[in-house]
Amino acid sequence: MSDTKCQFAVSLALMTWALLPNMQAVAADTPSPFAIRGTLPWHNFLSGPTAWNDDDYREYLDDLAARGLNFVGFHCYTGGAERYAPYVEPLIRLKYRDVVPEAGFDTSLTARWGYRPLAVRDFAFDTGKLFALPAGAEAFGADCAVTARSNDERYRNAQALMRRVVEMAHARGIQVAIGFEFGVHPPELASIVPPESRISGAMLPDPTHPANIEVLHTALDDLLTAYPGLDWVWLWLHEHSMFVAQPKLAGRFADFYEREKAHFSDAQDEHDVFTGVWSLAYIRRVYDYLAKHSPQTRLAIGGWGGGPQLPPVLRGLDRALPREIVFSCLNPGMGATGHAPVLAEVAAHRPTWAIPWFEGDGWLWHLQLRAASVSEQVKAAYADKLSGVVGIHWRTEEIRPNLEAFALTAIDPEHAPPGEELYRCHCAERYGPAAAEELAPLFLRFEKESQLGYLSSPEFYPYSPKWGRMSPSLAQKLRHAITLIGKLKEQTPAPEHGKNLDWLADNFRFALLLDEVGRKIESAYALRDKYLLGEVAGDGLVRQAQAAGRELASAPMQDLFSTFARRVRSRGELGELSALNQKLWLQYRELDRFLKKVTDSSPVSSTPETQTTSSSFVRVPPLTR
Repeated sequence: MSDTKCQFAVSLALMTWALLPNMQAVAADTPSPFAIRGTLPWHNFLSGPTAWNDDDYREYLDDLAARGLNFVGFHCYTGGAERYAPYVEPLIRLKYRDVVPEAGFDTSLTARWGYRPLAVRDFAFDTGKLFALPAGAEAFGADCAVTARSNDERYRNAQALMRRVVEMAHARGIQVAIGFEFGVHPPELASIVPPESRISGAMLPDPTHPANIEVLHTALDDLLTAYPGLDWVWLWLHEHSMFVAQPKLAGRFADFYEREKAHFSDAQDEHDVFTGVWSLAYIRRVYDYLAKHSPQTRLAIGGWGGGPQLPPVLRGLDRALPREIVFSCLNPGMGATGHAPVLAEVAAHRPTWAIPWFEGDGWLWHLQLRAASVSEQVKAAYADKLSGVVGIHWRTEEIRPNLEAFALTAIDPEHAPPGEELYRCHCAERYGPAAAEELAPLFLRFEKESQLGYLSSPEFYPYSPKWGRMSPSLAQKLRHAITLIGKLKEQTPAPEHGKNLDWLADNFRFALLLDEVGRKIESAYALRDKYLLGEVAGDGLVRQAQAAGRELASAPMQDLFSTFARRVRSRGELGELSALNQKLWLQYRELDRFLKKVTDSSPVSSTPETQTTSSSFVRVPPLTR
């Protein structure tokens, strides 16, 4: 596609100055078939808004407004099941009977979502020098979190920050939603609510019990008080809470269930009927409460789109709930497909939003090129007459092409260019016109082949050597891409374009290094498991430990950290670098200590032919505490 055609496509769709430098910012009320077009930056990982400060939000909201986006939503965890159980974020202060749950945004000194606590001063290979911390802070994270000295201060600081975010968004014509997962309580509440307030069997809160009604009202009161002028309350069906045992119904909820279950007559099984009726009870209470206490605040519901989650109950909820309640749902498979088909049915009756994924949280240490698929999913939402599209993400730098494609398509889905042209427009601005001709088809191939964007790095788990593992054919493609980028840089006169090409090449180099590190670590990782299971001992253990130690020592750890550090240019990338230290680096050190303990404790290790060359397989300075 020629530069002239690219500019025409961009102009036609009212693209922002990010793609066409001389173009003025697009007004937030740019005509669009979508009443709501915005983003859902997700709090929890250090690569996302969990670690943002005022300046990060300001820059982010400026970018949304410039792209003609008019909505931003924020989700707040208040605990839950599985790994979510202790995860309580301070956006909502859910005080109940004088008990204020422990809450806080994650920092590099917290132990949630697979993170292991580590002070910035102890980051590997001097990478801690990239982190500018507030005075007295030892951890990376949002300033409001790392400077807090008490639980109360964590709440106050976080809510003050988000109040400013709401004000900044409103000043730019952007609506704001803040939401939580109904029927999900902080762990402290489990021991202070009456035992009969839980549904036997399922062990979920009974939405008809006074104690749980009080908890719900507390959450709503805090939202409305902490964030004056909040546009939307966004209720979420929890991702894990509905994987429950057979409930035993009794009392008020049993009566409610019998009255309302007919709405869900087309549900596939009793589990879905229960989920639908339980959800209906909560949503109705919130709707009624807002109508009485804050009628200007609108209500939306949302949830996850896969398996026995939100889609199976949407038809019943659509029949049972007032039409002004907005329905939304994350696209299934972390964005692998478009919106659930049931949304098209619901859209005939009420405002309905699709939620494409600019990136999936199973691959947050890698580039995820999704511009073409995100654009197609927005077009599908338009074809099914949905009234809104909202894109979920964590990082900001790596998802630029996906956000650009989303915004462009949301403005004018009928005339948005196809995938390769979207990439070409992105690359022309970011890497230069000459580079765009080579990189656009390369990016599209990477996306269509579904390889680069699906290298395992699930940020919600601790690191294991399977992260980042790739096939030899993909490794070869990345090496070719790095060579191509080097040649393109020689033909690129603009310094900024050259820096961006370096950044891109380092993304590919890091992917290759992570794969190699995983291979070098794997033997020590597997040996430790065999040792703990009692499957290897004695001389055999020592010999295997020595072989694993040689592999471990040859892992290119310093190259990996140096390569990633070299490309850091955003708050999100600092969060990824923190995660690399907390997950990969500490795992590496732990394996080194294990191997050293095994070899040092055995007489075999002191014989001349088996001696190691140092007291530790890994030649790095010890951690200081």
